[in-house]
Amino acid sequence: MAKTGLTKIVPYSIVLVVAAALYAVAGQFDFTPRAGRLGPDVWPKAMLVLMMLTCIYEIAKTLVRQKGADEIEGLLELIKEESAETHVPDVPEEPPAVYPHLLLAGIGLTVGYVYLIDKLGFFLDTVAFMVLFMLVGRYRKPWVVLAIGLLGSLTFMFVFMKIVYVSLPIGEAPFSAVSLTLMQLMGIR
Repeated sequence: MAKTGLTKIVPYSIVLVVAAALYAVAGQFDFTPRAGRLGPDVWPKAMLVLMMLTCIYEIAKTLVRQKGADEIEGLLELIKEESAETHVPDVPEEPPAVYPHLLLAGIGLTVGYVYLIDKLGFFLDTVAFMVLFMLVGRYRKPWVVLAIGLLGSLTFMFVFMKIVYVSLPIGEAPFSAVSLTLMQLMGIR
């Protein structure tokens, strides 16, 4: 195997070792198991297992890769370079449009989201954030924007509260009534 193959597996090997060590630490969480509920060790362990599997896959792929594959990649690069030289466009490229005010609006929306989440609750604040962020991002189909905002917020709320057991802010009255009603409809306690 060429030296480049070994250097390609070093980062994956390091991440694999670190993930294995963290997996061992995650197995030492001290908690009282509750019937019908996942423990706090499940999600970190699941992510670490996925990380380790990804590293093992990449290491195996690098080790199994045939020498001819590098030659084919080199040939494809050569063909691409020759093609680019012969097909130079006559029209000069215009620089992409820059919208600094939209960037500032997006930053403001993010700060506002964090500030209002305890007052409006997760669901209402996330709907407002998603809808306004898409509008600031210049997406102009209002029904699509509204549907994504509502369905995305409901999905996040369900996943975080029902599956992952993360406690999210329900908001202050009268906004808390919306969160509590949705939680009841989704069977979240």
